[in-house]
Amino acid sequence: MNSSLAAEAVELGEVLRESIAAAGGVDLLRRSVEDPDVRAEVADLVDAIGLWDVRPLEDPLELEVAASASRAAGFHALPYPVTERLARTASDGALALVADSSPALVSHGDLPLGWTGVDLEGRTYSLSADGAPLGTKLAPFAVSMTANATGERSAVSAALAVTLQSWWLLGLLEHAVEDTVRYTREREQFGRSLISFQGVGFQLADMSVALQSLEALAKYAVWRLNVVREDALVDAVALRSAAQHSADVILRGAHQLYGAMGFTDEVDVSWLSRASQTVRRLPEGRHEGARRLLAMIERVGWEEFGRAGGTHATLAV
Repeated sequence: MNSSLAAEAVELGEVLRESIAAAGGVDLLRRSVEDPDVRAEVADLVDAIGLWDVRPLEDPLELEVAASASRAAGFHALPYPVTERLARTASDGALALVADSSPALVSHGDLPLGWTGVDLEGRTYSLSADGAPLGTKLAPFAVSMTANATGERSAVSAALAVTLQSWWLLGLLEHAVEDTVRYTREREQFGRSLISFQGVGFQLADMSVALQSLEALAKYAVWRLNVVREDALVDAVALRSAAQHSADVILRGAHQLYGAMGFTDEVDVSWLSRASQTVRRLPEGRHEGARRLLAMIERVGWEEFGRAGGTHATLAV
């Protein structure tokens, strides 16, 4: 079975990644932290690609396009809610993942995008901002928002939001691995490049395996969402749990191999690591997410897996 994204999806992702790189790449994040108004430039950059015409739940190809675009945005830790806008339920809106209590912390919640929320069980919320972004190192764009439950549930919207956010994190981790490999090739110790040391090679191998396994699971989650719709929420939550684990492995390894330099503003890995924090920890962290996944499996199970096997889809693993 085919485990590759459609050519159109790959092409759009490459166009977006190249456009972000040409505009500054991770430097856009650096500039936005200093001046949040820079996000308006980022919005114009994404608008120019026509990304908001994509309707991920209306066509399998468009879901792949949304996944590829999310990965491209994550590669440069783009300071703009790309996945939230792609997961929107209204044409001018944005859909954020939130906890099942108020207030909620939402990245870029100060942007006027008609925000709504969905939790990891599919319950929906109306959101309204309570103030300005926190401006902290680990959550520079997070905004406290009042979350009022609507009394409705949309498991497919939750599955989409979780899946696209995980693809965003996949892109960020891809960049972290590439940067660390490059650094270990260039950095010398005792007259040898770091990458030539056996221990370094083992750590890079662990990081690469974590990335490759996450990519395979991310593709599977897209296929499942296309095939079983609402029933794909448990698969999406499983993907999120795996993404959180991969982030721990990859970013811990990157910081260890960079050493103290990996925590400075001069290197991209430091910014990537910080940018990952809101996605990894909001609306809940790795351990809470693992408990939720176990509860969902006990409650829902994997019954749909066998019935989905005979359905034709562009993606499968």
